Parts: sequence; structure tokens; C-alpha cells
Amino acid sequence: TGFLGKVLVEKLLRSCPKIKKIYLLMRPKRGQDVASRLTELTQSPLFETLRKERPQELYKIVPIVGDITEPELGISPADQAMLCQKVSVVFHSAATVKFDEKLKLSVTINMLGTQQLVQLCHRMLGLEALVHVSTAYCNCERERVEETVYAPPAHPEHVVTLVQTLPDELVDRITPDLVGDRPNTYAYTKA
Repeated sequence: TGFLGKVLVEKLLRSCPKIKKIYLLMRPKRGQDVASRLTELTQSPLFETLRKERPQELYKIVPIVGDITEPELGISPADQAMLCQKVSVVFHSAATVKFDEKLKLSVTINMLGTQQLVQLCHRMLGLEALVHVSTAYCNCERERVEETVYAPPAHPEHVVTLVQTLPDELVDRITPDLVGDRPNTYAYTKA
């Protein structure tokens, strides 16, 4: 439901009329349940063309209660089972985009959330594609960035273990050493 996610949902609904459903992972936020948040989303100016020309398309959006920071993405077992039966394409654009986020939260969202989504996708019987939308700037410390997959700055499992086992204050203290040449925790966890 971030900027990129909203634009993607609108574009898919407007350009791909054969789509049957779009399951949208949403968390309750600031006292609003997901149904209220979905209504607010579809009432935004971005969806004006769809509301005027093909309002029925908006009913294809199905909110799924979840949270990328929670175990199993906070998705109920019933919703997980349904998604595993019905989903054929997954777009993953969830991330923390706060450049100065605490390392522990950045790891939880940008690394563990992605890992858990991949694990869920492995259970999807009809999955044809998983599209991970991420930044092209995670190797910004390089003078030249090639179109290649670079080795991560540290073994991802070691980073996860570190932030899960060390006290928060210690993680905060060693974050600059871990991040190294990268400008912030966002670029580090995306790399």
C-alpha cells in the first residue's frame, strides 16, 4: 500500500482486464481496519479514472490482513491456504524506505519479510512469477554498477542472527561498522 504498490495495483486493474483478483497484503493502521484502508486507497486521486470508467474493477481488490514484520507475514492460516490455491503472480514491493531506520527493523522488513514471502510462494501451486520490486541503488558505494547480482556485504543469515540475538543497544552501536561504505541501513539491507 505504499506509493509503488498503489501505482502498480491501479496499472494492473486498468491495463489487465482479465485479472480475476488482486490480493493486497494490508495491516490495520492508526485505528483503521483493512477494509477502511482499502476504501481510502481506492478513493485516492490515483484511482479516479477507474472509478469513472470501470468502477467494477475496484471490486477485484481483496485485502489480506497481514504485516510484513510478523511471523508468516501475519497472514492467517485460512488466508495462506487460499492464497496458495489461487495466486499465480506475486509482486513484492514492501520495504522500509526510511534511510536511517534502526538496523533491526530494516532487517526484519527488507530481509526477513522478503524471505517469508518467498517461503509462502514456494507453497503456491500455480505460481508462475514472483516479481521483487526493489531499488537499483543498493550498490551505491560502487563507482560503476553493472547489471549483475553482486555478493551481499555480509552473509544474510549471519546478519539476521546478529540482530535477533544481540541487545538492541549493541546492534545500534555496531551498525556503522556493519553498514561500512554504504550510506545507511536501507542500502545495506537491500544489498
